[in-house]
Amino acid sequence: MDQAILRFVAALRTAGVRVSPLEAADALSAAAAIEIDDRNTFRSALRGTLIKRDIDLDVFEQLFPLHFSPYGSRDGDVPTAAGVADLPPLPLTALDALGADLDALLQRLMDAGDLELALMVREAAGDALGQLESLLQQGMVGRTILERMGLGAGSDAALDRFVAALIAAGFSEDDARAWRERLRQQLERLRATVRAFVRAEFERIDVPTRQARRRGDMAGTALGAVPARESAEMARLVEILGRKLDSLPELRRAPRRRGHLDMQRTWRSNLQTGGVPFRLRWEKPPQHKPQVVALCDISNSMQSTVRFMLHFLYRLQDRFSRVRTFVFVSDTVEVTREFDEADVDTAIERALQPDGIAYYSSTNYGRSLDRFWAIYPDAVTSRTMLFVLGDARGNYTPPRADLLESLRQRARRLIWFNPESRLSWGLGDSAMPAYTPHCTQVAEVRTLAQLEAAIDAMVARTA
Repeated sequence: MDQAILRFVAALRTAGVRVSPLEAADALSAAAAIEIDDRNTFRSALRGTLIKRDIDLDVFEQLFPLHFSPYGSRDGDVPTAAGVADLPPLPLTALDALGADLDALLQRLMDAGDLELALMVREAAGDALGQLESLLQQGMVGRTILERMGLGAGSDAALDRFVAALIAAGFSEDDARAWRERLRQQLERLRATVRAFVRAEFERIDVPTRQARRRGDMAGTALGAVPARESAEMARLVEILGRKLDSLPELRRAPRRRGHLDMQRTWRSNLQTGGVPFRLRWEKPPQHKPQVVALCDISNSMQSTVRFMLHFLYRLQDRFSRVRTFVFVSDTVEVTREFDEADVDTAIERALQPDGIAYYSSTNYGRSLDRFWAIYPDAVTSRTMLFVLGDARGNYTPPRADLLESLRQRARRLIWFNPESRLSWGLGDSAMPAYTPHCTQVAEVRTLAQLEAAIDAMVARTA
């Protein structure tokens, strides 16, 4: 069971769930402290020790039955065999007609419950599962398992011989056929168990491939066009992108230098020795994480894209010392408080319709930058990474690129994510060419793949 749990932990990690070695050890301890045959308690024990975030619950529920199903299959896959009541006992000569292998197999099947049958199938599978690499190989692997258990292609002929032996022994034709049907049910129960076991094993093996394929499909989807049913998977992808930012030099953990001698802590630590400083205590210089400030255009043309970016910013809060989020159309307001106090969905909804701003009005980038500079002069410092999300379309109003330059001089770096194609930058009312020279980095970000590429470029540029 320990190996099964560790395989399950590996599958969770492959699916993007963060599980530490200590949490895996807690899962093993929890499983050892409960009754394994209590499926609900066992699932709760693993879920409580391995899952920390709501976004990972769907992955857990998807993978758990693939690794810990009673039969290696879903409920209802394996039929329940009927009993043998009200039938006359079998003569030994009739059982001999089945052949030694089939006779021994049926004897085991008649006495085996569902769990015992599943263990029999798993034991017989052995190295045959190593051949299971594609959907088309399931039938071949299933036949290999059945042959190893003693059920070959001649089972129907053996049952016919069995019926003939019963009739020769004095059984009526109805009783002989009834016994044949009972044995056929047992064999069908075995076949169904093997089919379900092989299919479940293939699904378990194929999970990483299917997840990678789905993520690849989502990576090319426009940020605002992700179906609602994929929101949990999108949250996991956002988390993966957040972890990419951990490679930024600002977030790398540098070796902590030893500070000055802390005399007060040294004295307190050496009271037992009469104040003789056998144990020295040193100050620990603080390590400052950078701050993030985000300016997000929430006008009608940006509603779908900005929703995803706000989700991304929400997930960054634990990686930076502070994340301040501002939204604008023709004015600028701060919505950081919503992100600090509410869950991600509520925070995003409030940020998209904030108090004190006409989010349905015409976009004015110049006025929004001016208001940001005037109302929040202390928001951007030398520790700040300033992100701007917008299409730079200000309805032919003055772009005030000079204000962006002033912000760039204050900030650690300024990154602009534009959801429009680069081919349209500068066309019509787009002021992107005026803003670009004042940015550390500009990137076209319409899809998840483009956002990932922009983050990779950001990390590579400062590596």
